[in-house]
Amino acid sequence: MSKRKQKSKHLATTVEINGACLNGGQERLWRAALDDLASLDFATRRRGHAALRRLEDELSAARADSDILAGVEETVALERARGEQVEVSSVPQTKGRVRIRSRDGLESLERAGVLSPVQYKAGLFYRGLYEATDPERDLRSQMSSPAMSGVGAPAGAAGAEAWAERRVRLGLAIASLEDKVRVADRNGRAVRALREVAGHARCISHFVAGGGSQSTYRRALLVALDVCAGHFGLI
Repeated sequence: MSKRKQKSKHLATTVEINGACLNGGQERLWRAALDDLASLDFATRRRGHAALRRLEDELSAARADSDILAGVEETVALERARGEQVEVSSVPQTKGRVRIRSRDGLESLERAGVLSPVQYKAGLFYRGLYEATDPERDLRSQMSSPAMSGVGAPAGAAGAEAWAERRVRLGLAIASLEDKVRVADRNGRAVRALREVAGHARCISHFVAGGGSQSTYRRALLVALDVCAGHFGLI
């Protein structure tokens, strides 16, 4: 057999571990780990074990990301089949989040002329901050982050600490803004209206029954959005 044929045969061979095909870098790591494990030197064998743990963590993170993507695609297909307008976020902080625009309370109020352009923009700014503090979204971000995917224990520990600090910082920013809303609010409903409509993208009718109560929450939302507009420097 010629060297060219031997080389082609080698390149066509892929290594599969636990149902996952390794890429070039992962395969090199795996082979180097196996060589280290065959050594009679304890330190070298420890290095081999550590490399395999890193590879296992990386493959687990990739599987988790794949499961999330499959779930997003299924949700989008289902809602579009129902005739809904669906948008999938591509922003790093909220990547993969599905928003059903036809059921988005903030967007519906803006289309109906209830919200001014400034109020609508303030609501979107609040939403970006609110979604960035969502624990479920934050966990998925950590899983897809190189620092959290098992690429070395020190990097992983530093990454976890950085994410924890980020969550605290964003939580304080949300609390500060909502405190301002409470000061401006006289009926105690503005913060809830802001969280539900701007934060969770829900319509007021989804969490409040009765026309009179809905009107009260709508007015409270306008107060909250005016406060947000001032807070974000939009007015």
